[in-house]
Amino acid sequence: MITTKKVKLTPKELFSILILRYIKKRWWLFVWIWVLAIILGLKQQHDYFDTFFIVFAIIYPILLIIQFWRYVVSKDNKLLLLERYYEIDSEKINGIIDKDTYSPIKLEHFIKADLIKKVYLLYIAKNQFIYIPIDSFENDSDREWFENEIIKKIKK
Repeated sequence: MITTKKVKLTPKELFSILILRYIKKRWWLFVWIWVLAIILGLKQQHDYFDTFFIVFAIIYPILLIIQFWRYVVSKDNKLLLLERYYEIDSEKINGIIDKDTYSPIKLEHFIKADLIKKVYLLYIAKNQFIYIPIDSFENDSDREWFENEIIKKIKK
C-alpha cells in the first residue's frame, strides 16, 4: 500500500484538464468547422448562411470556454476542489479528505485511466474521475508501483 501527498485541485487546473479532455476527444470537430468557415470566407459572394457559419466558427469556442469556466467555478463542485490524499493498494483506492470523509473505490469499478498534463485521471464514470498528479507520489518507486499495479489493471 502507498499513500500520496496531499493534493488540491485548483479551479485553474480543473479548467485546463476539462478543456484538454474536450479538445482531445473533439479536435476533429474544430478542424471541420474552421476549414468550412475558411472555405465559406474565401467565396466571392456571401449569403446569410455563410455569414452565420463564419460567426458561429468564431463564437463556438468562446461559448465552450465560458461554459467550462462556469462549471469549474460553480458552488456545486466544492467537493472536487477540497484537499485530499490517497491510500492505494492493489485492490482499492481510498480518497481521504479528513478522518470522517473518505471514499474507497475498488479497482474493478474504474473504467478508464488517462494521463493529461502530468496528472492521472482515473475514471469511475464517463465524465467523473479521480485526479492524482504524478508529483503527489512520495518517490519514484511508489509512482512506478502505481503505474504497474493500478494503471495496467484499469486499462485491461
